[in-house]
Amino acid sequence: MNSEPKAAVQSTHYYMRDHSMLIFEAENVLFRVHEYFLHRDSPVLRDMMHFEISPNGPEPIFHLDGVSSKDFEQLLWLYYNPAVTVYDAPKNTWHAILRLADRWEMENIKKIALGNLLKATDLDPLEKIMLCEREDLSREQAKDAYAIVCTREAPLTVGELDMLSTEVISIITTARERIIALRGNAEQSTVDVVDAMLHQV
Repeated sequence: MNSEPKAAVQSTHYYMRDHSMLIFEAENVLFRVHEYFLHRDSPVLRDMMHFEISPNGPEPIFHLDGVSSKDFEQLLWLYYNPAVTVYDAPKNTWHAILRLADRWEMENIKKIALGNLLKATDLDPLEKIMLCEREDLSREQAKDAYAIVCTREAPLTVGELDMLSTEVISIITTARERIIALRGNAEQSTVDVVDAMLHQV
């Protein structure tokens, strides 16, 4: 027996009463926010909002299927951050923002999210390597992360192998083999080996 659909509730943070506002629903949470930012930054959302809204008619609700209400709230925090240009947030927030920026083709938001993720002090080296495999970034930006992974005692785990591309696995395993073979050779450093591998592929 199917249960009754859960009634939507208004967001406690983003359900504003103003002109040029739109209502979005994510996971039964309603967000009433300014149209301008999302219209400006996302061609995907812009297409969703292309029709003219009657000033005297009921406000339409744009349903964000498959979008976490928490992720959407994190994205809106970026726009309504009271500190303006100071984006102080944990890496999970930036991952959430990046997920939506990728989904909705928000190029400027991607840059902000990636820049802040790469500065996160708790970013795992393999996370950094995976980020730098994106088209937005270069492998060179993960050189320090490669050096950490290639010189650690433990080899890549099965879970880590599943996350990485075949090319990245080849870089790491080959560099590790060369570093082990060169131990005791002061003429070539770990950084040199990693640098050579990154420029070889």
